[in-house]
Amino acid sequence: VEVSGKWVYANAGETAASSAAQEATWGGLCATGHEQSPINVVTKDVKQAPTAAISTHFKARATYVKNTGHGFQLFETSPHSSIYNSSAAIEVSIDDYSGSSKGYSMIGGDKFNFYQVHWHTPSENTIDGQSFPLEAHFVHQLDDDALHGTYHRLAVIGLLYELGTDKECNAFLDKFWNTFPNSKGVAVYTGDNFDLNAKLTEELSHGYYHWYGSLTTPPCTEGVSWNLLTVREKVCQRQVDKLKQGLAATQSGINFNNRVPQPLHHRVVAEMAKDSPSNPVNNISPVEVSGKW
Repeated sequence: VEVSGKWVYANAGETAASSAAQEATWGGLCATGHEQSPINVVTKDVKQAPTAAISTHFKARATYVKNTGHGFQLFETSPHSSIYNSSAAIEVSIDDYSGSSKGYSMIGGDKFNFYQVHWHTPSENTIDGQSFPLEAHFVHQLDDDALHGTYHRLAVIGLLYELGTDKECNAFLDKFWNTFPNSKGVAVYTGDNFDLNAKLTEELSHGYYHWYGSLTTPPCTEGVSWNLLTVREKVCQRQVDKLKQGLAATQSGINFNNRVPQPLHHRVVAEMAKDSPSNPVNNISPVEVSGKW
């Protein structure tokens, strides 16, 4: 999720994300907030909690892919489907207001409309100080018409990728990855449809880390429900380099798009796993029980 305004991940010539550059150009809640994202998950400090069954019910079909100028993205930050359209040789994407949605996920017992998925390299969230070559963010918003067009009540499902060999390139990404343009804008996608539900069902069954945080780009709005999968996928260097090339072309040579990890402050990270105890964490009780109340 992005807003207008000049903000950078690093200063010209720097080869890694710069906290100084980000603090100087992001401002607002990005600088003053106390529940900011991303974070470093310290596994020895996480609190075990019962598994909240996250289920995805996506039905989006991609007709184009998008380079936002700060990364690769599928679909728009909207509850509506979008289609590829070319008018007067200007390629644009338009929302389909016929009532067609992109589906939803059930997160913590609530329905969140699926909006878009985008990628960061290197990963924004880290595990015990370890960074990963790629991270996907599946962005959602609570199913409430009053929230449309705002940054409130968002939820993100995060997926980390480990670097594999040249023979371990991610087959799912390869369905559309090379279609992303290196310059800012959209490109038509005419390949086979891909099933995002099948993509996440297996990963979700193994559990995830949960905390409350923020958007990782300005305006850094807080109150975001973060759900980082504990299972990781493989990606190869060729695929990482494709994103780096697109970033360098649109960010004046800066070939990464990660915000530096933010202080945890008072927050608690919960690990939702099948064998966890039934105590609520983060003021939520993710597992529902029968009975009258």
